[in-house]
Amino acid sequence: MKRQGLSIQAISQLLGYDRKTVRKYLLEPEAKPEYRQRPKPESKLDRFRSYLEERLSAGVWSACVLLRELRERGYQGGYSILTDWLRPKRQMAHVVAVRRFETPPGQQAQVDWGHLGSIETNGLERKLWGFVFTLGYSRMMVATAALNQKLGTLLRLHEAAFAELGGVPEEILYDRMKTVWQETDERGEIVWNPVFLDFARYWGFKPRLCRPYRAQTKGKVESGVKYVRRNFLCSLQGREPSGLDDFNTQLRAWVWGVANKRVHGTTHVSVQARWDADQFSLQRIEGRAPYPYLDEELRKVARDGFVSWRGSLYSVPWIYAGKQVWVRGERGEVEIHYGERRIARHGEAPHRHLIVRDAEHHEGIPLGARTDGKTLVHIRSQAPAVEIRPLDAYESVALGGGQ
Repeated sequence: MKRQGLSIQAISQLLGYDRKTVRKYLLEPEAKPEYRQRPKPESKLDRFRSYLEERLSAGVWSACVLLRELRERGYQGGYSILTDWLRPKRQMAHVVAVRRFETPPGQQAQVDWGHLGSIETNGLERKLWGFVFTLGYSRMMVATAALNQKLGTLLRLHEAAFAELGGVPEEILYDRMKTVWQETDERGEIVWNPVFLDFARYWGFKPRLCRPYRAQTKGKVESGVKYVRRNFLCSLQGREPSGLDDFNTQLRAWVWGVANKRVHGTTHVSVQARWDADQFSLQRIEGRAPYPYLDEELRKVARDGFVSWRGSLYSVPWIYAGKQVWVRGERGEVEIHYGERRIARHGEAPHRHLIVRDAEHHEGIPLGARTDGKTLVHIRSQAPAVEIRPLDAYESVALGGGQ
């Protein structure tokens, strides 16, 4: 630009540099720019970063929980410093989640429910749920349809899958379904459903949950649910199943005749070829009896002597009001137990929102007044008060002289 006759001021305006900078490099063409990076101020969070990385690896991503734990360890910084540090970590977790996670033979299976549609039984329409159990290495799958996602159903379908595959993997991965886990405690640790955890110990597998912000770590089985919808359900067009049993018969035939014989889109190997390695690495189950589970739930008896079960109310002896009882449905009957004692038995209500009552349960129930410290009014019903007058008063009214 200088050789073309432009002035330093013109060059400065065209390039956006200061005139002194332009003059400097015209005088010293070989000079190189020097960038001095300012020293980064130390953050109050720096000495806690190794601890935070450890907690994130354990699945604790709540800023409130982490802040409380840091305070206990002497952290003097604010909440915003922590959230600013967490934000890119969470974004990175979303990116990492899309990477395919592979497991060796026999190590892992993944389980999920998927909505498959609805089914009409006895004039009532109910949702149809698909249970999909997929081995991580071979992608060998088992799929069954059910009318609910309750714990008893989940356990029975697990055992059916173990029987079909001939063994149990070392661990099974789940999303955060309430039949598997109850909550996360204040330290961010998983509180497992005790019945499900006992079931896992009985069959010898370790349950695992998808991490928060890592939804795609269970991608194999979620792809299996989509595969059932897009392939099997489409194949049903023109031949509608007669009921749930017929639907499951057709689903099982499709699983073993189509799904488990295909060349998998990710591994590019047939499922059957990898299955040989998977099946010999599973834990054997020969001769093991089913897990002893009774379909019962813990409920609290209301003050009026009723307990709620599947949308209806069932009576119990009034002396158990306020106590925790176990309710069990079996063969069209509802049994209610207090500890090991059966305290009530009823026929199951034919539909929801009914009251099933045994009159003897509420005989002698005390109905005494309970103020509970409240200000109450007591009204006694009686005949209205009537003023008594002498007869001559009425005679004067009749003659028109009364006021």
